[in-house]
Amino acid sequence: MMSEYLKEINEFWQEYLDQYNSIYDLETLNEIRERHDMTAFLHPQDLAYLKRNFGEDFSNIPRFKKLIDFANGKVKINKHRQRIVQNEAELSPAIARPYFGNPERADIVILKKKAENDFIINDPTLPDDMVVHYRNRILQDIQGKLNLNGHKVFIPYIDHHCWFKKYIYSNGSILKQFNINPNRVMVMNFFPYQTGHTAGIPKDFLTFNHYLPSQVMNFELLLKIINDDKRRIYIVSEEELFISIFKNFTNSDLHQYLVDNLFVLSSKQNRHITACNVLSYKEHIRRLKKKESLNKIDYYKWNQQQKKERELGNSDFIRKLKAIQYKEALPR
Repeated sequence: MMSEYLKEINEFWQEYLDQYNSIYDLETLNEIRERHDMTAFLHPQDLAYLKRNFGEDFSNIPRFKKLIDFANGKVKINKHRQRIVQNEAELSPAIARPYFGNPERADIVILKKKAENDFIINDPTLPDDMVVHYRNRILQDIQGKLNLNGHKVFIPYIDHHCWFKKYIYSNGSILKQFNINPNRVMVMNFFPYQTGHTAGIPKDFLTFNHYLPSQVMNFELLLKIINDDKRRIYIVSEEELFISIFKNFTNSDLHQYLVDNLFVLSSKQNRHITACNVLSYKEHIRRLKKKESLNKIDYYKWNQQQKKERELGNSDFIRKLKAIQYKEALPR
């Protein structure tokens, strides 16, 4: 049975790859390569939107060409964050990742700017059949067709996605520290397609001049989640971006509720979800004010003391985690 939360968004993504029978297998990949279909990775409604607003040849506009090349594996970023162009590389389009997880079970919702790497390891030698296996499971998941014992699961945990293991399920993560089942996590991406360093999200979507249909579907799903009777933890990596989104898509009361219940990363250079690296938005604002009012030495001392307090469990985040530790969700 399709979740009421996910019914509309699952139906939307069932249109994905419809010109290839809405599946991602070796036959699909070979056909994409034969057609040299550089836009196969885009949802058909997103593709139509881009053509309508930026022209039939939008893929030749530099900011879109960078995105398209990166999403198709024509551009790689090495461990030194250097851009490597592979013009002769065969097309290997990454599947869209608008969201992961089960909103009926999720107590922790992580709001991210962009999708992370889409399969188990970032290894260019991974055989095509393994790549398509992992990507097809993601496709089935966003279409509502992938379940475990009749339940929707958090596929990055089940399939051991490298970004999940590194940033959300490391040994020091809050999930392991508080013994929280990873299936109680949900991830929602502001931009659903593969982007990266030097091939980022086109500015048209960061300034809110444009929204892809897939983004609108995600925003509507987020509103459904926020408006239900469960109290959740919302963690954002780009708080100003999401606060702007809330302003554009919610009323003032709901916007304020979100801001009051938002948690942010203490360090933007550190993406790990750990007890010491997450602050409530209120704590974050307080820290900004302290930074403005104190000299560098006093601010450093104050900030170090706050870190010690978090290590001892004295923070809004720890208190909220303890409240949900043994529960599926808290009643509002």
